[in-house]
Amino acid sequence: FDLRVWSIVTSLDPLRMHLLGTGIPKVSSWRYKNDPEYAKNQCIHVLFPGTSECYFSKNPLAEILKPYPQRTDEAFWYENMDPVGESFWRNRAWPTVEHRLSELMLLARDAILHIDHQIKRKGLRYKRVFFLQPDFVFDSEGNGHMVEVNTNGYMIGNLHSAFFNVYDFQVAVVKLMGAHGYPKKRLYKEKLRLKISAFCKSHSCPGAFPREIAELVHEEMHASLGWYRIFPRVADYPASDARGYMNKFLSTPEWRSSFTP
Repeated sequence: FDLRVWSIVTSLDPLRMHLLGTGIPKVSSWRYKNDPEYAKNQCIHVLFPGTSECYFSKNPLAEILKPYPQRTDEAFWYENMDPVGESFWRNRAWPTVEHRLSELMLLARDAILHIDHQIKRKGLRYKRVFFLQPDFVFDSEGNGHMVEVNTNGYMIGNLHSAFFNVYDFQVAVVKLMGAHGYPKKRLYKEKLRLKISAFCKSHSCPGAFPREIAELVHEEMHASLGWYRIFPRVADYPASDARGYMNKFLSTPEWRSSFTP
């Protein structure tokens, strides 16, 4: 199997990234076989969960999963992993997805930051987002590895609901990015203004900083259905812990220099 992962970048500088808290499982409809004759078999290695030729094949390896796992944040998924259990998945495997995605954007954004800065210098203020859909595979120790990163957008809704029931997640990410104008902000707008003002008075915020803080808060307050921020985040775990990637970044000069001052 591999996982399709949904992530959205809502700002390049400073970098802000959010992740859907469940992967979208793509599980082969054939049992794995490592015999040479199956080395290039598309149903085993590529077509997840499969096409008609995989589903209706007479090959004895064809075995459709019932029920098919639609999420990675529930008991059915945890119980069928090896090692078994929620703790391994949530505390060891899944944090490597957060880590790799953050690394990806810290490395990739350097090549396009000058464009972001040009747009801002011209006073063109509008929300620009990147919707990323990488595919991940995992080794036996729970380390996630990116196979590829899809950027064209494949927001399939409930088109294949027997396997991928993701329409509500799509609606939620549109709200997170602010397409509806962040309607909840009327409830906290004045309190937020005072908090930002007090913070910037003691920290000498540069010109655009108050606006960026406000955007971060708006996104946070309108995140729902499992969407959450992975960068920046509180560095609350040691760098040796899979969940401690922020401390790893901060303690490594090469990564620390990539942060927005």
